[in-house]
Amino acid sequence: MRSFRGWMGLALFLGAVQTAVPQENADTRSVAVRLILAERDRPEGAIAEVRKLLPGRGGGQAHFLELDTRGLPSTGSDEAKVTLIEFSDYQCFFCRRHDRQVAPRIVDEYVKSGRVKYVFADFPLASHPGASKAAQAAHCAGDQGNYWEMNDLLFRHPQSLTEGTLKAFGSSLGLDNRVFLDCVESGKHAQKVRDGLSVGKRAGVRGTPSFFFGLTDQTQPKIRVRRTLTGAHPYPAFQKIIEELLAQ
Repeated sequence: MRSFRGWMGLALFLGAVQTAVPQENADTRSVAVRLILAERDRPEGAIAEVRKLLPGRGGGQAHFLELDTRGLPSTGSDEAKVTLIEFSDYQCFFCRRHDRQVAPRIVDEYVKSGRVKYVFADFPLASHPGASKAAQAAHCAGDQGNYWEMNDLLFRHPQSLTEGTLKAFGSSLGLDNRVFLDCVESGKHAQKVRDGLSVGKRAGVRGTPSFFFGLTDQTQPKIRVRRTLTGAHPYPAFQKIIEELLAQ
């Protein structure tokens, strides 16, 4: 009876998520085998196996999802085998922690060696009233060739978004502050920030930071997502996914 209830629960769960599981012949067969073995070996094992296949969870697979990277700031070689897209918010504590502790290691180990292309997408949360303006400031600095330098300053000082501090940031980067501040004040890049938010929502992003990994397609600015991570994770979690993709 216990086994029957377990399989009934699994059937209901699968019915709820069937559109999220990749429908490819080889993958479908392997999923079925994994479910059978999981149910045989441990209670609730099959449910856990299905959850591993859903996007938006730690290390989840999402072979059916494509993301367009056109127009998004990036660093690293366009010929890198792996593309990593981060959806982030300048006033998010966990985004800042990732930027301070994990991102530099990814850049040093994989981006500088030409193996990973790192893409940054804006996802300002409604609960952070200054995040959208901060994102616009980064793009305004990018107009003068200093996007990533401003990105770094904004994460270092997440609450410093007054005109005075932005002017100080601009001066420290050698920007034409009149042009820079006019750009921020005018909302020149507001639509670009909203576009990033829209792309993230369509991809299922619900919080920051969120990460999508895929193999770079040099024929078009899109990636087919192979893995996802949601929330702050230590460096080894990124290393594991990147190495798996590089091995493909």
